Amino acid sequence: MIKRLTLIIVLTFILASPAVALNIFYPADGTYVVHSDFLIIKAGDGVDGLTLDIGGDKSDLLDISSAEYKAAFADFLIVQPNWDAGKNTVKVEAYKGGKKTSEAQAEFFFQDNIADPPPSDYKRFIMHKPEQEVFCTGCHNMNPTPVQLETVGAENPCASCHKRMLEHKNVHGPAGAWQCVYCHDAKSSPVRYAPRKKDAKLCAECHEDIVGRFGAAKRVHGPVEVGMCSVCHDSHASDNLSQILRKANELCLSCHEGVDKTIHVISGFSGGTHPLDGVEDPSTGGNLTCVSCHDPHVGEARYYFRDGITSRMLLCQRCHKK
Repeated sequence: MIKRLTLIIVLTFILASPAVALNIFYPADGTYVVHSDFLIIKAGDGVDGLTLDIGGDKSDLLDISSAEYKAAFADFLIVQPNWDAGKNTVKVEAYKGGKKTSEAQAEFFFQDNIADPPPSDYKRFIMHKPEQEVFCTGCHNMNPTPVQLETVGAENPCASCHKRMLEHKNVHGPAGAWQCVYCHDAKSSPVRYAPRKKDAKLCAECHEDIVGRFGAAKRVHGPVEVGMCSVCHDSHASDNLSQILRKANELCLSCHEGVDKTIHVISGFSGGTHPLDGVEDPSTGGNLTCVSCHDPHVGEARYYFRDGITSRMLLCQRCHKK
């Protein structure tokens, strides 16, 4: 059995749909996704087994023939993947009575890093379109009322599919209360639940004080200046502080490549390089990172020194007080 996959028997993710042939439903061929969450396959009528080949790692035959399985999942197979960043290929073979009846293949792109965009011919997979939602209507409420959408907690209809999105240490307030429609427009078309506004324009509705500080600064970090909050922050949840997409240094180095491979700030008279990680930040007591010295949003100096500092010596004195 493929070690990279775990079969998920979760009734909240059961799908039902019109009869179609073997189909790799999600992620679809030629699309890109930003989450490594599910691989969803519709086997087709009469199929009693499937094999999966992900990047050359092929599974044994997965039996989906039992009455219990059919009652729970019909002809869908739902697995939890561990995609590689970049291009991925999935091949599926369908069997009936021990004989192969059909096969399907999908190539898609997993954008694990926003600084590494997919090729232009890959289109983002959009679930909330009529032709996609028809696959889900048998078991999911795809037309919730305004009252249902305002429900707080796991009874909110969005939670039936998206609850894993919030299984992280730091959760954004509206997302944690399942107030999805505060940011997403339930009446948008042709894509339903599109964000009401894009990035900073939406974020500023709540974070007005922070955005105001940006406008008053002398120097503004590129992504901030163009209002692209989502370049660094996850609007739903993250295991990192401030809901950043990766640990601070990893996130910074995803754009500022090579900084960790060169001498970064000469240390004293020794000519050595200042540590970038692995030591305590005296000013906070936490781990030293790029943001110990650099404000990731704005600054008064060229390199966005913390606390509006413009002098390198004054920056050093934040930690080196003697």
